[in-house]
Amino acid sequence: MKKGFTLMEVIIAIAIILAALITLTNLISSSVAGIRPGKSKIIATNLAQEGLELVRNIRDNNWLAYKRESDNWDDGLGAGDYRAQYDVGSLLSFVSVPLKIDSNGFYQYDIGSNTVFYRKITITQTEDSWIGVLSEVTWQEKGRSYNIGARTNLYNWLEQ
Repeated sequence: MKKGFTLMEVIIAIAIILAALITLTNLISSSVAGIRPGKSKIIATNLAQEGLELVRNIRDNNWLAYKRESDNWDDGLGAGDYRAQYDVGSLLSFVSVPLKIDSNGFYQYDIGSNTVFYRKITITQTEDSWIGVLSEVTWQEKGRSYNIGARTNLYNWLEQ
């Protein structure tokens, strides 16, 4: 009885190992490729939510500035398309420019490196006692366009 492997057995074993390695490499490559779009979606979702919060902050500051008078609750929140920045107390005219990220990791329009994200805040005046706010973030990645939006209604709950 002979001991050892035949040439055919060695070739088959190498083929099986190579097939497993190729499959594993493709799986890892697919997983890594899926991380970037997932990360971008999380960032875009947070930027859209931040847009709503910035508008809500303007409404709340109006109440504080006017000592809770219900007539001036929506100053600076007229119908239209806007940009918003975390360190500015009012909305900016809409221009389709990318958000920048500064060295502290804050997204804004003044300084830093351009990102792939564009944010547009649309305000609709529906009635005297409430406004609709839509914050949309768009970006392109690997030839595909993405869009994430968040919507809320802001009410003049001080109105008697």
